[in-house]
Amino acid sequence: NQPNFVHVFTAPGTYNITLIVGTASGCYDTARTTITINNIPTITASNNQRICLGNSVQLIANSNAGNYQWTPLSGLSCYTCPNPIANPTTTTSYVVSTMNNFGCKNTDTVLVTVIQPFEITVSADDTLCIGDETTLTVSGGSRYTWSPTSTLSCSTCMNPVANPTITTTYTVVGFDNFNCFTDTAKINIVVGGYPVVNLPPDQILSTGTLFPIASQITNGPIRTYTWTPSQDLSCADCETPVAYIKNDICYTLNATNIYGCTGTDTVCIKVFCENGQVFIPNTFTPDNDGINDRFLVRGKGIKSIKHFRVFNRWGEIVFERNDFPPNQPAFGWDGKVRGILSTPDVYVYTAEVVCENDVTFTYKGNVTVIR
Repeated sequence: NQPNFVHVFTAPGTYNITLIVGTASGCYDTARTTITINNIPTITASNNQRICLGNSVQLIANSNAGNYQWTPLSGLSCYTCPNPIANPTTTTSYVVSTMNNFGCKNTDTVLVTVIQPFEITVSADDTLCIGDETTLTVSGGSRYTWSPTSTLSCSTCMNPVANPTITTTYTVVGFDNFNCFTDTAKINIVVGGYPVVNLPPDQILSTGTLFPIASQITNGPIRTYTWTPSQDLSCADCETPVAYIKNDICYTLNATNIYGCTGTDTVCIKVFCENGQVFIPNTFTPDNDGINDRFLVRGKGIKSIKHFRVFNRWGEIVFERNDFPPNQPAFGWDGKVRGILSTPDVYVYTAEVVCENDVTFTYKGNVTVIR
């Protein structure tokens, strides 16, 4: 019922087409034509193929029209033959077409999948201490083989656990699913021993002693030294720090070698304070000649002087200082009494001294002023 229409012929043959056209007034006219539908040629190509890169495969086509045209042209030994050799470098769909004498065309397709080489990726080299373990990783392949296997948790998995006792290089070979290609990688695991640290035996030292803490260490080389606590040490990250001894204390050394293995040892120090650590002279010459001009308390391992008093022969205080550090001429007696330089005489002194470990001593004695 339309002036123009489309019809699909499903079988070859000669068809007579009639068109009848009528007006609203009932007038009609008829037109006729003949259409011939020709057969399309048959063509059948071989099944889809899979090859490894660098290999080739023969494609096969059969057509009742007897002619062939392959596309694309790349990787084919011929383009118009029925059975070309295909050597593509990437996965390619090859289309073969044929045409009969009536100009009718038909096609078929062969997919050639090209398996490409691959690269596997492995975890970085590592260092271990004896007795430790690490996980090795690999990716990029479909299946794997590790060697040597004696210190691995598995030899064909992606993530074996390694616990070597000596430095070991592990080799892994990766395979694809089609047995086309392999790739090989290596992981080097360096195994180091734990450092053995030997510090000096425990010590009994007087306050104020400067004590170098020497260490003997094997299974190095040592990368870091860490002393704890760090108080009163000349350095907390060196091999042989010098400790200024004040109070009872224990020092621990953690030594870590280049493999990340750590060894440790401890030395404990007990302190004492005694009279011999304080020196107070029995003479001095307050004549401002720059030599022995002041009478003061000297010593080592002394925290402070609680008081220092000088008396004349009648028991009068001629000099007094409280709560000051030792070995400081500024806190000593300059030999003056009420602002006047004293005459040569013998004076009595007392000093109460606090050691670094808070032990207190009292000293008494005589000093002679010489001019």
